[in-house]
Amino acid sequence: MYMTPGNNNVEPQNPTSSQYPLRPTGRVSPFRLNIGRSLRLHPVTSILTGLLTLGLGLAVYARHKPNFVAASFIYVSPTVPKTLVEDRELERPYETYIQDTVHAINQYSVLAETLRRLPPGTWVNPGESEQSAVQRLQQSLDISRVGASYQVFIALDGPRPEHLAEIVNTITQVYIDKAKSDEFYGRDDRLNTLKEEQTRIQADIDARQKEQAQLTRDLGVASFSSKGSNVFDEQNAKVQGDLTTAHEKTIEAQAQLNALKTGDPNAANSALNAAAEEAIASDPGLMAMKSNLSQKRAEAIGRLDGLTPANPSYKQTQDQLAQIDKALADMERDLRRQAAARLEQKYRTQLYQSEAVENRLTGDLQHGTREATAAAPKIQRAEAVQADLDRLQGRLAAVDDRISNLELESSSPGSVHLFSPAMTPLGPEKSKATALLIVIFPLALFVGIIAAVVMDLFDPHIYTALDVEAVLGFAPIGMLFDDREVTQMVFDECALRLAAGIDHAARLGGARTFVLTAVNTGAGTTSIVENLGSMLAKLGRKTLLIDPSGNNEPVAFVTFGTALQRRPVSFPDAAPVAPPPSTGLQAVKPGRPNLPSRQAPMSGFVFDRFQNMSADYDIVLIDAAPLLLSAETEYLARMADVTVLVSEAGTTKKAWLTRAARLLERLGVAGAAAIVNKVHPSRVEDAMKHDLREFELRNDKANLQDWWKKKAPAATAPNPVEPQKDRADEEDVIYARDL
Repeated sequence: MYMTPGNNNVEPQNPTSSQYPLRPTGRVSPFRLNIGRSLRLHPVTSILTGLLTLGLGLAVYARHKPNFVAASFIYVSPTVPKTLVEDRELERPYETYIQDTVHAINQYSVLAETLRRLPPGTWVNPGESEQSAVQRLQQSLDISRVGASYQVFIALDGPRPEHLAEIVNTITQVYIDKAKSDEFYGRDDRLNTLKEEQTRIQADIDARQKEQAQLTRDLGVASFSSKGSNVFDEQNAKVQGDLTTAHEKTIEAQAQLNALKTGDPNAANSALNAAAEEAIASDPGLMAMKSNLSQKRAEAIGRLDGLTPANPSYKQTQDQLAQIDKALADMERDLRRQAAARLEQKYRTQLYQSEAVENRLTGDLQHGTREATAAAPKIQRAEAVQADLDRLQGRLAAVDDRISNLELESSSPGSVHLFSPAMTPLGPEKSKATALLIVIFPLALFVGIIAAVVMDLFDPHIYTALDVEAVLGFAPIGMLFDDREVTQMVFDECALRLAAGIDHAARLGGARTFVLTAVNTGAGTTSIVENLGSMLAKLGRKTLLIDPSGNNEPVAFVTFGTALQRRPVSFPDAAPVAPPPSTGLQAVKPGRPNLPSRQAPMSGFVFDRFQNMSADYDIVLIDAAPLLLSAETEYLARMADVTVLVSEAGTTKKAWLTRAARLLERLGVAGAAAIVNKVHPSRVEDAMKHDLREFELRNDKANLQDWWKKKAPAATAPNPVEPQKDRADEEDVIYARDL
């Protein structure tokens, strides 16, 4: 029960505000796992689920047949093997490529081509379409990468070993062919395009060569160079060079001749000296004469040595020496004149020759220039044709290389090749049916338990006090078993506990008025109020039961001595008459308000009658209509000290109880409590079951002792040998008799 907290030093008589307690607390889990309770609550669900799981497992085991597997392995190279040169066109990330390989093997085109290559009846059933056969083959294939290796596993299983290896090997070969074709995607189209380009280039070359041949015939040359030179330019350049050389020689000859003409023949001249020496050297007679004169001169000079001028031989020798010098000078002068004449003739001849050569070369240059000028357009066209031929030849060579590379690479092994072919299986695979048969029984048991637990966890209804505590955040004030499932003594025990809780709230909390309202219709509020009234009266509490609907008169439960009386009470016109002193009714404490003072008092006839009628009672129990359906109950909840929500086990839903709790929060009730009615004994906690069994055993024992007492003679003396009865058993008997 929850009541509005107040000052601990002051008696909490007039609660004035609500602290909104009706919320689940953190210590109460909304999901409580109790396997035994779940199995007891949902035995049918657990059994049916377990049997269904067991049946399915046994059906799978019964349908199991021997399974044969044929598998092949393909090797996916991380790099594409190249025959010629590296080609970046085929570079790709390996992880992506091998995953694409795994998915591509199972594609429709590969399997459809496989079925076309296989003999009829190998896989396709009679009358079956290709699409259906391919889908069936896709579902039967197991394709995966072997760990982190470069191998891919292709496996096919079936109930018979025939044709499995043939089908797997055909699938493998079809995919290898397709993978090789995909590596050179559009190879045929590219080859056709390249060959068409090759033909076009060759036609252009032939046309250019034909035009070039005509130009060479017209120009009278054998070929043209692509470097921009031609035969006419080369000839003119050579003539120009020769003409320059000839002109230089002419100038040199003219200069020599002019120097010879303008110079003194008798002067020292290296050219003349050289010519004279050359003449002497080339004439033996002159050479001998000069040598003889030089010898005589040397002899004359030798005779002069040692002679004095006074010596007659000295003068004679001097005269002889003078004659010799004169002869040598005359000879040299004659030779110089002769050399000058010869040099002049030589230089003049050279001048005539160089001028003649220069004139001839000048004529040749003019003629070559005229020819080059006339042939210039053809020469330019020939050069352009030669440049086109060179470009086309390079283009043709590149196209020829690409065609050759494609044809050669397409005939080479691809990046995917067969690593291990599939073999016909010699025996079936190791069966897992035995393991399934071992596992199916505990699995069925486990599934049955899980089904019961899940049904229990997600059951929306209220069954026990713990369910109420999980919703409201506090334990209910009492719990009543279904009177059809327990004995009357057990039911009375629960009712007494509930009455004791109400009495405790009245004594310690100062509560007088209790509104009992059901969360849903049919929760048994009326029977609870009746039982509480009688039990509270037995506890010495004057109790008044009120039906706000007016269908029943108010009922008072009072105790006269040891007798319990139940009497109707009507609304009096005046204040009620005090009971006689001999009735034993407890007096109302002076100054205690009859209704909660925090609410504005009711005005008019109803309030006065209610005040007069309830003034003489300790506890007022109001049997109100369901809270969610009645505005009158909401009004009474605001007035009452405690509002008690009654839930019916197995019928009231947690959502309904939550709505009722939220409504009480909005109403700001002074206090709130909860009762769970019609609880089935099988749904309560194990501790409660244990207490219930102990209580029933104690009652059975007490009843047996009473029976023996009635049967035994009253005057029989106690046997001294008989052991004394347990004092606790006697107290239990007395307590049970009082109940």
